[in-house]
Amino acid sequence: MGKYLLRMQLKWLKRLFMPVVYALFIIGLNACGNHSTNKVDQRKNTLVIGNGAGEVPTLDPGKWSDTTSLRVLHDLFEGLVFENQKDEVLPGIAKSWDISKDGKTYIFHLRDDAKWSNGKSVTAQDFVYAFKRNINPKTGAQQLDVFRPIVNANAIIAGKKSADTLAIKALNKNTLEIKLAYPYPYFIPSLLNPITYPLYQPAIEKWGNGWIQVGKMVSNGPYELKQWIPNGHILVSKSPYYWQKDKVKIQNVKFMPMTPQAEYSQFMANQIDMTYTVPTGISKEQLKAQFGDEFYNVPMLGTYFYWFNMQAKGVDKLEVRKALTMSVDRKLIVDKILKLGQTPLYGQVPPQIQEGAFKDLYKDVAGYAWVDWSISKRIQVAKEMLKKAGYSQENPLQITISFNTQDGHKLIAEAISEMWKKAFGSLIEVTLLNEEWKVYLQTLQRGNYQVGRMGGIATLNTAGNFVESYLCHNAGNYGGYCNKKLDQYYLQSMHSLKAKEADDYMKKALEISMGDYVTLPIYSYTYSRLVKRYVGGYHPKENYMDDTYSKWFYFK
Repeated sequence: MGKYLLRMQLKWLKRLFMPVVYALFIIGLNACGNHSTNKVDQRKNTLVIGNGAGEVPTLDPGKWSDTTSLRVLHDLFEGLVFENQKDEVLPGIAKSWDISKDGKTYIFHLRDDAKWSNGKSVTAQDFVYAFKRNINPKTGAQQLDVFRPIVNANAIIAGKKSADTLAIKALNKNTLEIKLAYPYPYFIPSLLNPITYPLYQPAIEKWGNGWIQVGKMVSNGPYELKQWIPNGHILVSKSPYYWQKDKVKIQNVKFMPMTPQAEYSQFMANQIDMTYTVPTGISKEQLKAQFGDEFYNVPMLGTYFYWFNMQAKGVDKLEVRKALTMSVDRKLIVDKILKLGQTPLYGQVPPQIQEGAFKDLYKDVAGYAWVDWSISKRIQVAKEMLKKAGYSQENPLQITISFNTQDGHKLIAEAISEMWKKAFGSLIEVTLLNEEWKVYLQTLQRGNYQVGRMGGIATLNTAGNFVESYLCHNAGNYGGYCNKKLDQYYLQSMHSLKAKEADDYMKKALEISMGDYVTLPIYSYTYSRLVKRYVGGYHPKENYMDDTYSKWFYFK
């Protein structure tokens, strides 16, 4: 039964995806041999980058929540620290820092030559303003968990205290003090998050939400904003005031919102220098053969999954969420659709996180024996679950899969839709709904969906980086999920002084979220990119979080 079912799935997948894959491969063959040039035009002063299919939602460091925004923010702003291509933390605006013996007081010493794009000095007060402004619930920031270790942060996030009570203050112009409620060993790496970047208060007070527009933004990074054309490109230019300006070799960077297919074609036509990703359906072996050392494929601390909306009819039932989760053949998706080395995922964190500390956690979670069953047995049990949940031919489960517009997301949604239809027959009716990225984010935030695509990318190499999305009332908790016990274990982990104790509590939190089937995990990411040979300075082999800064690059 299992082999027969797999053959049937392969047949419909072949019919569904072969036209797309075949077309893409033909493009590659036709263009092979003229896809690149080894020399850069000496007049070239602009690095042109594909930045994903959707338009950047925001350039406010306090409000970012997606990787397209993050890529541009890394060029426009800089925090107390930044990182190299081995994910190692380096001094940024803070040239050094001291930590008290009890691990709860941090003193940052800011460099004298840190400047805003208007030439004024970056001061400790700029960080105080940014922290207090961003943690204020009225701001609507989504990355608030970065602040939680700071004294009074949890009460502020819960609306029980004023943002002014956050334990951060400027001791003088170039000295910043932050007090933690408990020792937190990941505090310095957490400061890589743009929500902790300094902000220029006069611009925000003058322009309000419009301060991120061209001519109004004041930033402190290696580049400054020059153009932002809606549904077009973003252009940033080298800042004459950046403290490391002599090491910034490329004058301009142009970010283009493009689908993977468009990036692929434009890269072949020598119109862009670096892609955001590669099209779905071409294997890494084909890409390596075609592009050689212009193709990069790197393991990534990230997960691709679907949120279940806990308030939506149908998926508000645990039995339904479990049945839908069990019946998805992740290996088929990874091997036959994606083909870029991704790993099938059954938990909520990548297998590589914390050097594999949470790998195969499903084996310890009650009710997850199905992972090792054949797909036919999983489907048989899942079908009975739907029936027990009250669904029948006369009363089918009606499910809508929502996703943001991109061919890869569409292919996966179509595959899962077909898997559910094959598994449950007349017990289910599946509809697909796609929206542009900015609109789609609003759909998730408002809870106007049943099952919605999302990806989680680590900003820290910790499991807590993913678990925080499941905390009650967390802004990034798009499923509307709330389990007080999970919150308790998460906070106990964060407060633990010993690594093993912290991991044990985090495992308990993960086991709760997995037992409640909060999300439908599908695979753990790799990231793939095409980069012209004449672009130097890119060495991502150990960059597992894919944080990328244009100041690394130069034209050979």
